Amino acid sequence: MLTKKNILWISGIGGGLFIFLLLMILNNFCGVYIRECKNIFGILGNFLFSFPVVFLLSLITYKMKEQVFNSWIKFTIWFVPLTMFLIFITPDSSGSFGLPTFGKEVVAFLLTALFTIISILIILVQFFTSRKQ
Repeated sequence: MLTKKNILWISGIGGGLFIFLLLMILNNFCGVYIRECKNIFGILGNFLFSFPVVFLLSLITYKMKEQVFNSWIKFTIWFVPLTMFLIFITPDSSGSFGLPTFGKEVVAFLLTALFTIISILIILVQFFTSRKQ
């Protein structure tokens, strides 16, 4: 069941894993296997890229009315898996015929930015609508 508490926990764990992977890469955890290690951590990091944002937004909506949270979570339920799928099917960046292509990192960043903007708009609209009632 998708309650405020469950979403907070799931997104917190996903966000924590993302930060953990990032710190492992930055602290050269991979050692001599740096190429393979960074590839694996990079793939996992791209999938977990949205989770810190989901965690922060779930913290914001935690104390708000259920109407605000429910509106936001309806959007989040389909957008985050769609983002993960689009990242998965995006090829690694390698231009062909001199045309630039978007790599997984760019797609992850753009979709997370779009998710953040739309989420903030949903939260603000629902918050001010629920206050008037």
